Amino acid sequence: MLKTLVRLTSFGIAIFLSILAGIVISTADDAFPLGADFRVSLDFTHSQLTKDQTIADLDSIADASGLRLAKVVADPNDFFNSRSLYAFGQNASAETRKIDWFKPGMTGQLLPSGELGTASLNGPYVYSGSPAAVGQFIGWIDSHGIGRNVVAKNPATIIGQALVESGAWLTFLTCVVLCLTTVISWYVLRARARALKVLNGAATPRIALNDLLSLLVSFGVPAAAGLVAAVAVVTVEGKASRLPEFLLTTGTFLAAAAAGMILCAIVVGFITWPTLDGIASRRPPESGFRGASEALKAATLILIAVMLPVLGASIGQATDRSNQSAKWQVLKNHVALRISVQSDAEFVGRRPALHDMAAAASRAGKLTLSYAFPSRTNDRPGQETRPDTSDFDGIVLVNPDYLRAIAPLIAPSATRAGTLLEGVGKRVEFDALPQGVKEFWGQQFPLLNRAGRSLQDLEYYRYTGRQDFPALPPVVGEMAEFHNPLIIVAERPEEIFSDATAAAFLSSGNIVFNDSNWVGEYLQSSSLTTAVLSVDRIADAALYNSQLQNQSAGLKALSFALALLALTMSTAVSALVYAISHSKRLFVQRTAGWAWGKSLARRTAWEATLACALTVGMFLALGGATRPEVLWAFAGIPLYLAISSTLHIIFAKRIFKTTLARKA
Repeated sequence: MLKTLVRLTSFGIAIFLSILAGIVISTADDAFPLGADFRVSLDFTHSQLTKDQTIADLDSIADASGLRLAKVVADPNDFFNSRSLYAFGQNASAETRKIDWFKPGMTGQLLPSGELGTASLNGPYVYSGSPAAVGQFIGWIDSHGIGRNVVAKNPATIIGQALVESGAWLTFLTCVVLCLTTVISWYVLRARARALKVLNGAATPRIALNDLLSLLVSFGVPAAAGLVAAVAVVTVEGKASRLPEFLLTTGTFLAAAAAGMILCAIVVGFITWPTLDGIASRRPPESGFRGASEALKAATLILIAVMLPVLGASIGQATDRSNQSAKWQVLKNHVALRISVQSDAEFVGRRPALHDMAAAASRAGKLTLSYAFPSRTNDRPGQETRPDTSDFDGIVLVNPDYLRAIAPLIAPSATRAGTLLEGVGKRVEFDALPQGVKEFWGQQFPLLNRAGRSLQDLEYYRYTGRQDFPALPPVVGEMAEFHNPLIIVAERPEEIFSDATAAAFLSSGNIVFNDSNWVGEYLQSSSLTTAVLSVDRIADAALYNSQLQNQSAGLKALSFALALLALTMSTAVSALVYAISHSKRLFVQRTAGWAWGKSLARRTAWEATLACALTVGMFLALGGATRPEVLWAFAGIPLYLAISSTLHIIFAKRIFKTTLARKA
């Protein structure tokens, strides 16, 4: 059985290193697609450049300097599986073509910059070029007050990002343990033959060389089969064009694994070399592996104890972040205005025009309003005092169109305007609200409203839905969620709120539009044409982040499967060594009628003690009760004991049958 496990593990190591190679290639695709040398995240929040001028400038820089520059955008209609690049410059944008992403299922196109449309200018860009071209591009960024964060491409950066950000470092550690386990397992299998060779006077270098060659063959054949299987999968996935890159990366990893195993084999062979005294005393050669097998098992248990909290927390966190960001899908077609503000006086002068645009959008059913007032319980040091909302965890100001947009998140069955909060909201009168809420809103409303409007012109609802209620704080691109907010509904925001309020909501991204075509047509005949720098989708950054977090969660789940294999292998080695070392005692006990549970009781007690001690130690080392996620470490105890008990019984039975056959 151990020989089968060795071959299976060698096959598995090749598969997992192939997966790791795929992760590295996919990471390079994510960070530096199409062979880009640099990645930069740009923030146009404080820039006064219009979108049209930005695109024109970047096209000119690309054409004049030879810079290869593109904007990375996740497809809002399929943000988990589609990512496109918008290339700048006439030469780069000459034709549209599909991008051959390495990640299975990922699609995308290389499109001209002129088709950016409502895609946000903020976010990731990738570029390559001569030092002069790169310098010109960076100079242009800095001269226009655009925030930037540049990352240069290098192998260490890519591998580090692949290991850390994707959770693949767990895969890497597990492969290291599996390689060590394979070496020890193979030497356990070779122990008796090696002892006989020493007894027959064979030369030590020859024995050691034969052991190394047999190890490489035992590893190489299954590993080659694993590599062939991985190549077949890559080909079937339609990535045949990426095979040279894949084979080079995987081959490098396999060569490094083989070299590491050879070094490990030399050390293990030296430590466990059979002695004449040991042979003369007729001790089983395998018993020399007791210390190594127990140490390996302890190392694997520590890895599991560390991995379970990390995986439990990180998978949950990545999944939660992915799901949170994915909620922006309901607003995937909504756009916000980036408005030029040279001075306070200019902004004051723009207020009537901004209000008129909001009013026209509201009448056309194109306006969406959401403004979140978090409660005092969410205060952080240095922030302004927030309202005392009593039993509410926030106050949210919305219009019916926003409720229609988020209906799939809070009440999927509701469709009509009058029933949007039916089943998830309870109508309350303003006078029946808690005193703290009335005082806060009574003070805020006069600062926001249009003359002649009163608190009774709004509708008030206590949210009772099971799902968190999403709302937009006054920060573009952020979403807040509340368990039980007070929802204030303004049927016609433009009739209730003043010009100043409407303008402020537009500039902060709390008033957005659900139809970019309508916005474009309106601006063509409006004085705001010169004031609006760009019209951008508000969900792009969140949907791109959701795509990345979804990939991370899947890779971390894979790491747990690898850890289980490492635990099974190391426990199998320990169980076999124990069964061989105690074969005489187990044989006598079994022939005397003892059940396997009774014969292995002391061993099981030791296994339980070791698992509990290591787990408690890691629990305390990782922060103990101060970090709830560390409690996941204790889940490894029953998991380990189940594997250990099963394997000890299997090997004890096998050794008993072998001994019985010899006696017969």
